[in-house]
Amino acid sequence: MSADLIITNARVITMDKANPFAEAIAISGNRITRVGRKDDVMALKGAKTRVHDNRGNAVIPGIIESHVHLFIGSVELDLLNINAINDVARVRELVSQHRKSLPKGAVVMAIAATHEQFGRETPITRHLLDSMVSDVPFLVGCFDHHTVWANTKALEAAGILKGRNLPVGNEIVMGSDGLATGELREPAAFMPVLNLMPTGGRDYLGFTTGGNPEPPATAAQRKVDEEFLKRGIAHANSLGITSMHNMDGNWYQLELLDALQKRGELNSRMEVPFHHKNFFRLEQVDEAVEFRAKYQGDMLHSGRVKIFMDGVLETLTAQMLDDYPGYPGNKGAPLYTHEEMLVLVQRADSHGLQIATHAIGDGGVRTTLDAYENARKKNGVRDSRHRIEHIELIHPADIHRLAELGVVASLQPIAGLGVPGNPREPVLSRLGDKLPWSYAWQTIRDTGAAVAFSSDWPVAPLDPFLGMQAAMTVERVSPECPDQVQSLMDTIHGFTLAGAHMEFMEDRKGMLKEGYLADVAVLNADMEKTPASEIAKVKPVMTVCDGRVVFESL
Repeated sequence: MSADLIITNARVITMDKANPFAEAIAISGNRITRVGRKDDVMALKGAKTRVHDNRGNAVIPGIIESHVHLFIGSVELDLLNINAINDVARVRELVSQHRKSLPKGAVVMAIAATHEQFGRETPITRHLLDSMVSDVPFLVGCFDHHTVWANTKALEAAGILKGRNLPVGNEIVMGSDGLATGELREPAAFMPVLNLMPTGGRDYLGFTTGGNPEPPATAAQRKVDEEFLKRGIAHANSLGITSMHNMDGNWYQLELLDALQKRGELNSRMEVPFHHKNFFRLEQVDEAVEFRAKYQGDMLHSGRVKIFMDGVLETLTAQMLDDYPGYPGNKGAPLYTHEEMLVLVQRADSHGLQIATHAIGDGGVRTTLDAYENARKKNGVRDSRHRIEHIELIHPADIHRLAELGVVASLQPIAGLGVPGNPREPVLSRLGDKLPWSYAWQTIRDTGAAVAFSSDWPVAPLDPFLGMQAAMTVERVSPECPDQVQSLMDTIHGFTLAGAHMEFMEDRKGMLKEGYLADVAVLNADMEKTPASEIAKVKPVMTVCDGRVVFESL
């Protein structure tokens, strides 16, 4: 049978240990039908075969983005990005320009700010935002998506200018005048203002509540939301991404993605979890079994539970084993007690579900490992491949437990403290003398633990080549820090086969191998000849998902 597509004259990096490199690959339907020498592959050329000459440049497996917030990121493509713009006057100017593209009276939102965007002496407050926009609600989202700042109009419209009682771990920061300062920490605090946005906060539901739109989304709203997801997926395709592990989960997102799939418009494989929140009843985690039963395909599937154990270092909400330096009595804000976490994980694990836990501080990581270990003892040992997301700090006594328990370290190199260009404060101050055990990518890898890489988009840019460069160029923040630099092949593995392994699909994707699903990223450079400091310049010229060309550069 002749091939539909042949990619030849390429440096094919297969991730297949039995056949690590090749010159060409052939695709028929949605499967890879040959990988090898150019002449052997070209033997499958037929009258209708498309042949792409890649001019000696790299071809790698389609990138598997193992940690994204697709719906939120898709919506944010239309918002004002103020990343690294540290001058108040310049931001004010950009906001004014951005407003000209919006309908009159629309809520204004900027994204990708940092906690010290304008320096320590100029905190982001409602008064500062009022000086930029005072006539309509104006929001500024933090890059980590754990904080939103709001102007006075937004706080008034949301009914939280005078504060509100919130669940533990969430905070409307109040001023000495008895009114909100504008800083809103964690979802229960900031969702009232995000509900003012055109989507009504539907994009955040899988992240903040795990629930579905109430009242149910109208047909028109569903259409709008489907278009947002299509745009987000197209953006991912342009970066060589063919699979994504979503971190937000609810029936609504699954239904939107399923609608795209049924119309032949789902251009990336999607894995979507059940998001169990700390205010849920324990037995609600059983609903994840229903998610798994309904969605089991190669393009769209479920079978994982997402849990937040703690917050982030910047806002002192990541759970630490010891007090934060300079903050006596503050060990962070865990979202579950140790016992609650043990019980929840044991129940989810008893259903044969995979569990992915957000744990950033060394205390959060330890509690998560304790819960995974307890589940093995109570339910029996199995190939669970439970995950810990982020692991920005780990106690040395816990390093070996990842491999021992079969836990996957799901890490985001682009967030590394030592990555050139990344701000070091306030995280450096939060770590204190624990710095050597932070962002310990290679230290974890050396134990034999599985390591997968991702971006956490839209917390960070989605571009995997930025993440690859970060992994390969990270610097030691101080002499006592171990070297965490990743090799090229380990880095590519982290963005491809490691992601497939993490979702139990390494038998059909993550490698360029005969019989595997045809997910391919065709690149414009030879990655092995590209300096580590220039990997971010590498771009796809073609992306193939499920045998279909879903992106091609002009």
